[in-house]
Amino acid sequence: MRYLVDTNILIDHLRGDAKAGLFLEEIEKEKLSAFISVITEYEVLCGKFSKKEGVEIKRLLSIFPSISVTSQIAGKAADFYKKYRTNIADALIASTCYYLDCVLVTRNLKHFQKIKEISVKSI
Repeated sequence: MRYLVDTNILIDHLRGDAKAGLFLEEIEKEKLSAFISVITEYEVLCGKFSKKEGVEIKRLLSIFPSISVTSQIAGKAADFYKKYRTNIADALIASTCYYLDCVLVTRNLKHFQKIKEISVKSI
């Protein structure tokens, strides 16, 4: 099984959440296959952090292949935005998940469970 990891999982890990940390450890050890959207990369990098924290954030991001937004992903995201009234970032992440045919791992079930075209899992 392949996973697309949502921003909140990475942020929770950076805040010391044990479950998020264990999940990401499985990815780093290559026991699980996972990706992030370039949108997640952007959202994580937008946070306020010290220089030391910035090094840890960049190390964390480096364990994932980052999936760019393509015309196909943008088009499907627009469909999700119109159909489910989700915000643009969530629509792009959901669309990336759709095109990768993987499971979205998020703690934001409220925003993603309504999108019936993707599978969603919380940790």
